[in-house]
Amino acid sequence: MFCLPRCVNSTAAGPQESVDDALCDYDEMPIGARECALHCPNNCVMSDWGDWSTCPKECNILNIRVRTRYPLRLPADGKTCPKVSEVEPCTLNKNCFHYHYNITDWSSCQLSDNAVCGQGLKIRLLNCVRSDGKSVDSKYCEKMALESPWHLSMPCVVECPVNCQLSEWSPWSECSHTCGFEGQMKRDRRVLQKTQGEGRPCSSQLVQYRPCLNKPCYSWDFSEWSPCKVEGAQCGDGFKVRNLSCIVHDGRLPGSAKVVENELCGNRPVGISDVWGLKIPCSVPCPGDCHLTEWSTWSSCQLICLDGKRFETIGRQTRSRAVIVQALENQANCPAQMWEERHCTEGNCHEYEWRTSSWNGNERTVWCVRSDGVNVTGGCSPRNQPTATRHCHPSCTKPYSFCTQGGVCGCEKGYMEVMTPYGFLDYCTKIPGQEEKKADVKTSVGKNKLGNSKFQAFFKGWSIEPFDPDGKPKVWVYGVSAAMVVLIIFITVLSYLVCKKPKQQTRPAPQQKPLTLAYDGDMDM
Repeated sequence: MFCLPRCVNSTAAGPQESVDDALCDYDEMPIGARECALHCPNNCVMSDWGDWSTCPKECNILNIRVRTRYPLRLPADGKTCPKVSEVEPCTLNKNCFHYHYNITDWSSCQLSDNAVCGQGLKIRLLNCVRSDGKSVDSKYCEKMALESPWHLSMPCVVECPVNCQLSEWSPWSECSHTCGFEGQMKRDRRVLQKTQGEGRPCSSQLVQYRPCLNKPCYSWDFSEWSPCKVEGAQCGDGFKVRNLSCIVHDGRLPGSAKVVENELCGNRPVGISDVWGLKIPCSVPCPGDCHLTEWSTWSSCQLICLDGKRFETIGRQTRSRAVIVQALENQANCPAQMWEERHCTEGNCHEYEWRTSSWNGNERTVWCVRSDGVNVTGGCSPRNQPTATRHCHPSCTKPYSFCTQGGVCGCEKGYMEVMTPYGFLDYCTKIPGQEEKKADVKTSVGKNKLGNSKFQAFFKGWSIEPFDPDGKPKVWVYGVSAAMVVLIIFITVLSYLVCKKPKQQTRPAPQQKPLTLAYDGDMDM
C-alpha cells in the first residue's frame, strides 16, 4: 500500500495548502509505504492496532503502555486469531517524553508598512521543546497543561532621525598669558539639539585653541641671600644681602633668562627698596657664644583623640628654634629653646606606641612611633615608657658577668655561676668541655668550693694543670715533669752504683726492669 506525504501550512485559516518540503521536519515525515496482504477465506481477520495508551508524566520504566486490536472475522476449521494486545515499558526519549516551553529573544521593533519611524511592535516566539531537544507543536505542551506566563508582544518606538545641531563659535577669549610662548586663546560652541535615531552625530570638537602673539616677558628676580658678613670683625652682628635684577625670558625656559635694564620691568615690587627687602640683619657666633637657629617648618596638625575618635575640631601646629651652644661652660647664659603654636583645622587622629631595640649589654634604645610611621618626640604616655637601662644591685663587676633582664647578675655563655652563701654571684668559672680529663674536672670542683676567692685567684694561674681554661696545653708543666723524671732516674742509677758490693764471682748481672712512673698531676713526686 502506498501514499504520498506532503508538507502543508497548518497555520492557514482556510484549506491547507501544500508548501515546499524543505519547510517541514524530515524526521516527522510519515511513512509513505507499508506492507499489506489479502486475507484468505478461512483465516482470522484482525483490525489495525489502536493508538498506544498514554504513559505517566514521570516516564518511569516500571510503567507500561498498551495498544489493542480486535478480530473482524473469526477463522474456520478451529484456527485461532493472533494476540489482541501489546505491552511495552515507558522509556524516556523513546516512547515517553517530557515537554517544556522555550522563549526566544525579542525581535527588532517592527513598524507598519511604509513607516520608517514611530510606534511599532516587537515580538518573541514561544516554542514547545521535547525532552530530547526537539521542537514540536505547541499542542503537546498544552496537553501537558503547561502554563505560558510570557507576553509574546510589546509596543516599541523607533525614534525618527534628528540631526545634531551646534551653536556658532564663541568669540576668541583673551590670551591666557600676557607674554611668552605659553599663551593661548580659546573659543567654544555648545550642543543645541542632540542626535536622535539615525541622525547625523555631533562633532567631538567643541573647543578650539590657538596661540597668541609672542611677546618677551620681563620680571624681577631675586638672588640667593649671601652668607652673613660682619664688617671689620670675624664674628658678631652683620648683614645678609641679595640682589634684585630685571630679566627677560620666554615664560617657559628659566635657563634662557637674561639680565636687562631695570627700566624694562617697570616699578619695583611693593616693599622692596635699596635697604628693605635686600638686606637683613644676622649674626656670626663668636667662640664661646650661643645662638638660636632659624625657625623649623610647621609640624602636622595635631588633635586630641581617644581610640581614633577626635574630641575637638581645631588642632595645633608647632615650630621651634633650637639652641646652638659653642662652649658647654657658657650653657647657663644661652637663651632657652623657643616654641610657637598656631591653630589649624585639617588635623588627623593618630595613635602612638613605644618601640624598643634589642639589648646591647645593659642598654637599649626606646622611641615613640606615630600610627603613620613617623618617629616623634611626644604622644606616647610617659607612664608606659619601657626602661632603656637595666641595673643590678650590687652591680656586676666580676669577670664574664653581666646584668640579666631579671635584675640579677649572671655569667656569660660558657661560664657557670659560683654563688656566695648569701645568694650573690661570687665569680664565673669556665664550664669544662668533654675533652678535658677527669683530674681536671676534680680540680675544677675543688676550686668551686666556698672559700677565700682572692687566695684562689692568686694561685689560680700556678696550679699544675696540663691544660689552660681555654683548652690549650701548658708547655711549662710538661717541661717540669720531664725534668723531674730524668732527675729521678739519675739519682736511682747513682745510688745503685754507690751501694754496689765488690764482685765475689763473675756472674751475669740481674736484668734491670725499666722504671715506670705514673704522673697524677701532684706536686710531691
